[in-house]
Amino acid sequence: MLLTIDHVMFPVYLGDQLLDEVEWTWKDRGYGKVFREAERSEFLPLYCQSNQFYVEYLSNRSTFSYWSNAVFVVVPKQFWEYYKEPALLSEHFLIPYFGSGYQLVSPDFPHLNSKLSGGTDEGFRLLVSPDLYKVLSRVADQEWTLPDHIEPHSDLKHMHDMAVLDAEGRLVAPLYEANPALKGYF
Repeated sequence: MLLTIDHVMFPVYLGDQLLDEVEWTWKDRGYGKVFREAERSEFLPLYCQSNQFYVEYLSNRSTFSYWSNAVFVVVPKQFWEYYKEPALLSEHFLIPYFGSGYQLVSPDFPHLNSKLSGGTDEGFRLLVSPDLYKVLSRVADQEWTLPDHIEPHSDLKHMHDMAVLDAEGRLVAPLYEANPALKGYF
């Protein structure tokens, strides 16, 4: 089965001004559909949509302080039972454990990237740690083929270490955050 990457989330804490800089950079580079939604109680969101997956940058609120980078993969709910004690389970999302680097999203989620219109094919690539790459190939104890636009990167060491690159090899996300492993992409 081919594993579908729906989106990649990069949260920052109380980083509303950082979102302004990221939005300006994405629009300046002409990435197509870059947009915000209204602030929610948990976060202020910024999105960059492509046909492959969208990038979600969030400015979290202090009342919801534990978030980490995550790849959201579309997995049929019949496989969710594999996770006996998930960290979070809702109608459309399952977090296997905090800091896992990935979350499951239901094929019924109304805001799946495949259901949204206006995405452009930017040629985004997702770099993840080798450990996360291995885990993603066995999500919910199933064998998955990973799409060509996801690659392991040996300098990324933690399950939540990831980066999105554009077709020119420039960093799309995370931007303006300290991560020496990504210095070659600035």
